[in-house]
Amino acid sequence: MAADDDAPASGLPLSGSQSTSQLPKGRHGLSREFIVSNQRERLLDAMANVVAAKGYAATRVVDVTDYAGVSRKTFYELFTDKEDCFLAAYDAITALLMDKMAQGLAAVADDTWEAKVGALLGEFLRFLAAEPAFARMCVVEVLGSGPRGLARRDAAVEAFYPIVDQLPRSQPGAEKWLSPLTPQFVTGGIFEVVYAAIRRGEIETLPDLEEDLTHLAFRAYLYRKEWEAIGRRE
Repeated sequence: MAADDDAPASGLPLSGSQSTSQLPKGRHGLSREFIVSNQRERLLDAMANVVAAKGYAATRVVDVTDYAGVSRKTFYELFTDKEDCFLAAYDAITALLMDKMAQGLAAVADDTWEAKVGALLGEFLRFLAAEPAFARMCVVEVLGSGPRGLARRDAAVEAFYPIVDQLPRSQPGAEKWLSPLTPQFVTGGIFEVVYAAIRRGEIETLPDLEEDLTHLAFRAYLYRKEWEAIGRRE
């Protein structure tokens, strides 16, 4: 694809294919701010798709600019290097995912802890299944992206901890009987299952795991009657 500063508009949410719409040539009346933002979104989307196809290590800036239809000059006006663009794409995708999960949680705000965890997992798994390039980039390829990428990944995983842990931790006796490692154990297990499915090329099957993963998360926690039973035995 030829590089062109007024080339196709896509935007990050439209992952999975190169865009086909064109910004009008010449005196189109669009602001410089709009064009720059449009180019940035195309580059972020291109980074996700190219990394998903080639892997982070093999991805070159020229691959991303060719996919996006944006010049190398424009790329370096917007990003320092490949890593900078990758991290920006990771942050944008994570923000989209967190917004989806927040909406899912809001819909069951007055429901049980199990329903909340199920809603969280459901939104997470459906988002990844609907966006396979984003899934591969953010779950698999981020592991080979270097220290800054791993730090972003760790922060994203840790964002799950309080949601998974909050209600069980509030129960009487929880601090005495509930291990502080439980949310890390549960979340890490979920991510490992998801990682394995993506590596096997089974991204579309991820939503099928919602019920099983919710049950496994539930079983990792001890509830009040169980805590009391343990207390009586000691």
